[in-house]
Amino acid sequence: MPSFQNDQAAGLRRLMATPKPRVVSIISASATQDQPRMLTNLAASILGQGSDVLIVHASQDSREASYGIDKLPALLNVANTESSLQDAIKSSNHGYSLSKLMQKHQIKEVLDSHTGNELNRIFNDLAGQYEIVLVDATLNNEHLLPLKTLNEGEILIQLTRNPESIKHAYTLIKQICSQLGRRSFGIIVGDATDAQAQMVFRNISQVARRFMQIELEFFGAIPLDDHLNRAAKLGRSVIDAFPLATASTAFKQIAQRLDYKHDDDTEINQASFI
Repeated sequence: MPSFQNDQAAGLRRLMATPKPRVVSIISASATQDQPRMLTNLAASILGQGSDVLIVHASQDSREASYGIDKLPALLNVANTESSLQDAIKSSNHGYSLSKLMQKHQIKEVLDSHTGNELNRIFNDLAGQYEIVLVDATLNNEHLLPLKTLNEGEILIQLTRNPESIKHAYTLIKQICSQLGRRSFGIIVGDATDAQAQMVFRNISQVARRFMQIELEFFGAIPLDDHLNRAAKLGRSVIDAFPLATASTAFKQIAQRLDYKHDDDTEINQASFI
């Protein structure tokens, strides 16, 4: 097991390195989950912690209109010189930015090498302007995320306690690993208390470890909370409209897990006591 000093040294090396955006693709394993609501509330929570956030729509399942970007040019349009990068970015009323990777009907298509490389370059240039990039993603026809950067970045699976959702989550993990090899995944459990989510996580992580030798990481639970619906009707994030709600606390905790600056502050504080 790595020592505390080794963990701390690795953390300090990260502090000395050139800052990079944290790119996190979130894939839903549940047809009942409102993925845009989850990502927008998470983005608002991260923004509230002081980090610049970009949401990129790259999903065939969630509606572009839910983000208000249905008429926005896609980054693929920029790659094909059909639009400017500036026109493909939208600022939300909440303070974070929005973009979409490609038009919804193109999400499942596998890009040719030239177009894929150019789109990957444009995505990286755009991502470099932010500290955290959240991607609302689905897999393409090759069971991969559509860009090299996304496949090399972090991948979180959002699921519920529903058996079909758990089964779908495990299938997604198998599909990705069949293409990319063994790697880790983060897990978010929706419509659950923390205790219920921990139970779901233990079950799926045990199966992943036993049959694929894959380690999963628990990122948090999003509870059933009517404050989410009430905030959505007001056109506001739940942490803004109802900061003391259970859902607000949950999103803040997940945001802290994703915000590298929060990790860095912790490491600096720990180092000061040595």
